[in-house]
Amino acid sequence: MLQLKVQGQRIQLILNFLKEQAFMRASFAQIQEHLNSALPLLGLKTISRRTLESDLQVLRDASNDKLLHVRVSKKHYYQLLPSANAQISEAVQASMLSQIAEQLGAKLPTAAHSLQHKLIFNLTALNDDGASFQLAATCLQAIEQQYIIQFLYQSAFGTYRSKLQVVAPLQVRFYEGRYYLVAAMWSEKQQAPGNSIKVFAFDLIENFVVVPAPAEREDGTEGELQNFSWIELSNSLDLKNYFKHCLGVARFKESIPEVIRLKFTDWAIAYVKARRLHSSQRIVVDHQNYIVVELYIFRTYELSMLLSRFREFGVEVR
Repeated sequence: MLQLKVQGQRIQLILNFLKEQAFMRASFAQIQEHLNSALPLLGLKTISRRTLESDLQVLRDASNDKLLHVRVSKKHYYQLLPSANAQISEAVQASMLSQIAEQLGAKLPTAAHSLQHKLIFNLTALNDDGASFQLAATCLQAIEQQYIIQFLYQSAFGTYRSKLQVVAPLQVRFYEGRYYLVAAMWSEKQQAPGNSIKVFAFDLIENFVVVPAPAEREDGTEGELQNFSWIELSNSLDLKNYFKHCLGVARFKESIPEVIRLKFTDWAIAYVKARRLHSSQRIVVDHQNYIVVELYIFRTYELSMLLSRFREFGVEVR
């Protein structure tokens, strides 16, 4: 009975500790370090790794809250999820609603302006059981709290295993049925973000898991969480205008926008007139049997993907 009471105290300490952490998530080492500093203050003995593993298993099996075990770069993390499912913060909801309102022509709430460049949201139906939507909420929390995050990522153009990415998150975007994280790479050596933007597809992030990236102490243990200034970084990278000439989310290094002419025939005429392909679109030839439109965009693979949908009814012309 005494042992059960002591274990119950340890589990409560773990729960309280996790609730105080960013994303309610901490590494195994962080949890053990916290317990071994807190237990003696309660007149209790410090614990071994095996005992902590047992406590965490009990917490995963019996707690009203769901404890999720994730692994990133050979380190084990535990994240607490409320039993009623992880709730999307009011800030996320406000941003989503404000952007929907804007698309419908309604006036934006004043409080939403600080978020409108951090989460780009459109209604969609994704077949991933809500994992992308929840990851969007997690990433936005990291953006709001200005935490450096890390995750394992498998590049769509690579053949190698997932690679650890440590980044300063800037924005969540949605395009063509997929969510993307816009971020700047973090330099551990300089303890600062880089001077370029990278885009990561949510569905290529291993297990849809991102975790805070704490600094590493000289003895190899984890230190404090690393932070950055979202305003300073987004301004220095000109985030607001970065995607202005992108057809989607792709943009090649050192590329410059160019005028691209596309010819559409048959059913594609009405489609392109009703649904603009890009904000720069303008019709330069409006013939009875075809139209020619100009786009001022970066030339990327997304142009070929777009035209493939129209088959022979949409082609590039010089």
